[in-house]
This record gives sequence, C-alpha cells and structure tokens, in this order.
Amino acid sequence: MVHIKGKYLWIIVFVLICSISIVCASYNQTMMINGDAILRVDEFIRITDLKMLNMENEGYETYNSQYSKNSTNMYVSLPKINSTVTYEVTVTNKSGYLFVISDIAASLVNEAITYEITNYKIGEGIGQTSEIKFNITLKYKEGIKEVPNDYSQIASILFKFERPTASMLSYDNSKSGTTCTDVQCALDELYELLG
Repeated sequence: MVHIKGKYLWIIVFVLICSISIVCASYNQTMMINGDAILRVDEFIRITDLKMLNMENEGYETYNSQYSKNSTNMYVSLPKINSTVTYEVTVTNKSGYLFVISDIAASLVNEAITYEITNYKIGEGIGQTSEIKFNITLKYKEGIKEVPNDYSQIASILFKFERPTASMLSYDNSKSGTTCTDVQCALDELYELLG
C-alpha cells in the first residue's frame, strides 16, 4: 500500500511541476520572430515584382535583387565577355488613369557593363488597372574586348511614372509649317492663331 501511494505521489508532483512551469513560461516568455519584413507602399502605379529570368554564359546573380515603388537594384557578375543576366520587371497600375514611364535613370558602378530594356519603350502607355512586364538585361558594352578584373555590377535603375500630358506627345510638324515638336506647343500656337 505504501509503495502505490509513493508512486502516485511522484506522478502528482511531476504534473504539478509541469503545470507551474507552463504557467510561468506563458507569463514571462518573449516571442522572437526572425526574418525580413518588407512593407510596400501602396501607390496608384508601382513596381510589384522583379525576378531573374535567365543567366547566359556563366553570368550570375551575386546578391538577391531588390525593388521599391519606382526602382530596381540588381547585383550581378559577368565572368565572360558574352555573359548576361536578364530580369523581368512587373509594373502594376491600380488607378483609373493612363500612366507612362517618362524617364529611366541608371546608376551603374562598373563602367564596362550596361543594361538594355526590352518589351517597353519610354512613353508607352500603361493602361488603367493593368500591369506590364518588361525585361532588363545586364551585359558588357559594345566594344569591350576582354573581361575587366572587376566583372561585377551593381545596377540601380530609377523609373519615373507620370500621367501623360500634351507636352510629352510628339508632333509631326512637316505638314503644318510650324516649328513645334510636341502637341502642347502646337495647341498653344493654334490658340494664338484663333485668339
């Protein structure tokens, strides 16, 4: 009989200690979360994705590419003269307005390496509530004959999104006899003639 009571006593003490430990831990524990959190600004139009499409002739991504609402940052290495790395950029227009990319400005660290944009031309429309995809290829400039000692590139490309205006649109002045090269200038000149 004494042996059975001792056995149950150990079980009761064990359950009691576990219960106290769990209760104390629930009041005193700090939860830790590891990882990266990225908060994306909600804009009418913005870059919503940047992904690597392909690498040719041993070109490779040195670090993970990054993007923000209007810029991309790509880190690549091109160990051969014909090495390339191509990315796909997605731009999403959530507004009810037409937008265009009116300017593209690049900051390139390695002067021997350049970039080429395909599937989009400056001034092309990005329709209402739609998205477009275009490619950026990093490669050596024409005329570079041998791989430089530093064959890495940090490419930061900034895109300027704007709603199109008449001054952005080109104007064919060959039939009008005017010197204007954009629609806004032609409209101003027409208003002067009518006024």
